[in-house]
Amino acid sequence: MEILIPSSFTELHRSGRFDYWGPLCHSLSDAERIRLYAARQTEVLWWDGIEWSYTPDDVTALPGDNRLTPGLYPFAGTGDGDLYCWYPRWQEGQEPPVVLYLDDAPRSSLFACNFSEFLCRGILRAYSLRDTSARVTGEPETREVWRCHTGIIWPFLEPAHRRIISAIGPDPAPASCANADREIADRLPSRHLMGAQQPTQYNEEVFPDRHTLLRLYDQSVAYYRDLVIDQGMEEFRSKLLEAEAGRTQARRNAD
Repeated sequence: MEILIPSSFTELHRSGRFDYWGPLCHSLSDAERIRLYAARQTEVLWWDGIEWSYTPDDVTALPGDNRLTPGLYPFAGTGDGDLYCWYPRWQEGQEPPVVLYLDDAPRSSLFACNFSEFLCRGILRAYSLRDTSARVTGEPETREVWRCHTGIIWPFLEPAHRRIISAIGPDPAPASCANADREIADRLPSRHLMGAQQPTQYNEEVFPDRHTLLRLYDQSVAYYRDLVIDQGMEEFRSKLLEAEAGRTQARRNAD
């Protein structure tokens, strides 16, 4: 399933709101980076917990990544291996919802129903973590950065998300931002998926418990059967056959 990238993402990228250092980043000295960092705080969505490391072209080119379940389109990262991805298979409105792919967890979950909600949660989560006591020399005050950041995303927010941001006020207290983000999360539908492609073979020495081993093989077979049989992705049939063969052999060894 192809993706129609939200126009707000493309516009923010085109206007340089994801570009931390600009075109001269590789030639900057440490002192120049410090000065530029302070200056660009109000110009770029420099948020804790979100790394804008993908261009619109990257988004459409990356679904071949063999780590991810087909249909996940990463457009940002967290900095520790997790990815924010659009998932058109769950799309109900004009834009695909956002899934937070967890690199070290068996299941990933719905994070936002659309990009407006993602921006709202993104700024709330970033300011819930922002350390207002430690500032780089010359860096603007938190309330000034907040004013600029909310101004950048304001044209791309739905009315409900504008009201949430407005309710925070001019001083984004970390606790208030965390509570507002939690309220959004609590209202989200509970939807989960296996974010990573499943193994087709398991090392029996690592899983001496046969019940666990067979359960893992059953999980892999069900995963690839869904891709091949239910979604018609014939390119994964070889992996389905490998998983089925591994399960058969594991059962024989267990007898």
